[in-house]
Amino acid sequence: MLTSIKSCLKQLLIEPSCAICKRQTSSEADQSGLCQTCQQRLGLAESGQRGMSPLPWRAASWYRGAMRQLILSLRRNPKIDSLQAICTSLQCNLPQGSLLIPIPGWKAKSRSNPLPELICRCLERPTLQLLQRCRPTVGQHRLNHRQRVSNQCGSFRLNQVSTQWTSHAWTNLRSQQQVWLVDDIVTTGATVLAAKQALQASEVNIQGVLCLARTPWELHPVI
Repeated sequence: MLTSIKSCLKQLLIEPSCAICKRQTSSEADQSGLCQTCQQRLGLAESGQRGMSPLPWRAASWYRGAMRQLILSLRRNPKIDSLQAICTSLQCNLPQGSLLIPIPGWKAKSRSNPLPELICRCLERPTLQLLQRCRPTVGQHRLNHRQRVSNQCGSFRLNQVSTQWTSHAWTNLRSQQQVWLVDDIVTTGATVLAAKQALQASEVNIQGVLCLARTPWELHPVI
């Protein structure tokens, strides 16, 4: 509802333009706010990409080419309008009652990846900062699957501040069927599996993970 109101106001007050390239678009342009050229260049499909391994996942596109460059740029210089446009496909068939849990990085807040929290904001669903890092991990760019699993194992714990609710609220969360982890990129899935294990230990049932992009299998095979 809120997203629709924003879209209408934007069309009334200013000339519609693509959220990525800023070129003027027609008023009948796609509701995502992207021109067809940018949609094709970023590999965005109306319903996004989906899969089941290593846990159910939904992504706006594949992590390669122009999409990879855009995500790395957004990490350094977040732009809400661009993120909102990319996240449109992730909102498809995502129940309003879904609860989102962003995956935190291990770096200090000033240097941490801001995208997981911003993605949650763009998806306009209830969000809880339920996870925190309990130890640092190394950069995973050059690690294979086994090394990534070892690197992430036991790296999350529950955020004690977020879990200080009434017993009734905590029970409701643990019985919630639509709890989604949120990250910007999923590669082998080692990070999201470690986060899922930390939550399952407290009987929080995770539906899957939402992300901007998923690394194609051929670019990061399991080793």
